[in-house]
Amino acid sequence: MFGRLVRVQRHRGDPAATIYVVAEPEAEKAIRILKNALSRLNDDYEDLGRVTDSLLDALSLQPGMFTRT
Repeated sequence: MFGRLVRVQRHRGDPAATIYVVAEPEAEKAIRILKNALSRLNDDYEDLGRVTDSLLDALSLQPGMFTRT
């Protein structure tokens, strides 16, 4: 299994953007997990690509979990 790297920002180019690692292989589902958990529906969510299962293991992330990096 692999996960997704997702950037969350108030607007494009926001210097205070936050990056999350989400233990979900599908980009749309990973973004939905973050939107529901963060309750920041109007923010910009951008999928930056895949992360390996090795990273998920190192971060102790189980399916559906996420962490801020």
